[in-house]
Amino acid sequence: MPKKKGGKVCAGIEIGSDMVTMQIAQNHGGTVAVLDQLECFFDLEKEIASSGRVSQASMQELCRILLGFKQEMESFGVEQYRLFSTDFLRGAENLSFIVSQLMGRTGLTLEIVSDEEEKGLLYWQMQKTMASFDRDKGDKYLYAVVGNESLGLALQSGKRQRLRQNLSLTQFDVLQMREEIAAGTEEVAPVMNEYLENALDGLEPNGFCKSVKTLVFADSELEAISQMCGVKIEDHRCIIPAEKLVALGQQLMEMVPETAGKVYGLSIKQERSVYASVLIYQKLAELTGVSVVIGVYGSLMGSLMEQMLLKPERKEYDEYMTESALGCARTLAKRYGCAMEHAEKVTDFAEKLYVKTRRLHPESDDLIYLKLACLLHNVGYFSDIEYHARCSASLIVTFNIPGMTTPER
Repeated sequence: MPKKKGGKVCAGIEIGSDMVTMQIAQNHGGTVAVLDQLECFFDLEKEIASSGRVSQASMQELCRILLGFKQEMESFGVEQYRLFSTDFLRGAENLSFIVSQLMGRTGLTLEIVSDEEEKGLLYWQMQKTMASFDRDKGDKYLYAVVGNESLGLALQSGKRQRLRQNLSLTQFDVLQMREEIAAGTEEVAPVMNEYLENALDGLEPNGFCKSVKTLVFADSELEAISQMCGVKIEDHRCIIPAEKLVALGQQLMEMVPETAGKVYGLSIKQERSVYASVLIYQKLAELTGVSVVIGVYGSLMGSLMEQMLLKPERKEYDEYMTESALGCARTLAKRYGCAMEHAEKVTDFAEKLYVKTRRLHPESDDLIYLKLACLLHNVGYFSDIEYHARCSASLIVTFNIPGMTTPER
């Protein structure tokens, strides 16, 4: 698409596990208009998995690709860029060398988007897409994101999340398990079913099955998944009857990813990721007993581009994350028997003090930490009355609070 007059032009460059991708887009009347997109196959994941490092030869090739992308950015007059990768690259032993080499050879600064931030951005994409969905406003939705490090689950009610948890299940885990099943084994489906059920064992104890009527997932391969289920994408989402998704998952269990790719016309890039994701979604639908599954297009690149180009986007995202963090804290405080009337009064009083003394900390933005601390300050009483403060601290560190990394907690 040719560049138009006016709107800001930005670029996003992602160093993925098997692809380096660049997208150049422009703010066109409050929407993101993609001007150009480039992709270059570059498999770093296998190299890091086998050697733990990115080799000098790979670094030279990566820099060559990025210099080409940089020329393309200059031709479009890009005003702002983000060169990013996800947690898979953090696992490289020579990450600091990679960052310095990229800066020295290309002049580009690399940032690592954490698994937690990636999930938060995809939850936000789901929330925006679902905001216009014509359903009972009292419904509870289970949001699911298959991340690089874990499966993210969030209980969404109204405009905020009420509960959030990460389970140790990834696409790689599913694919590895399928490969470990002997080729001559006839009972493939029972073994895969048992594996997935064990991996998702935390659903019921953590309260993700209670009152949930709809499962919502975000996936960059939504078009392929919708075609496999025989449904159409409308208003950036597809509605899949749960029984269709479960039936598809059971069929895929009897195939290897390569066979599934041929049967359903998937590209080599798609076949493994789509295969693993569908098995996870279908097992979630089966275990929660939902009647409807809604797929939403989810892209880390798209989210970051929106935040660069659309001014209100970042503010709305931050507000959503703040409300969700407080919502999850309240749920967890109630679960551990906190006196909520007392906790809410302490929170309200502390916020008023914070506002009154604002001149003492004009540069900081730590009100959210104060409010969370107030809501959760007595959470340890349920476990240990004598050492409740120490116990509270330990519990807070282990809680999954939206937008909060472990050091921040």
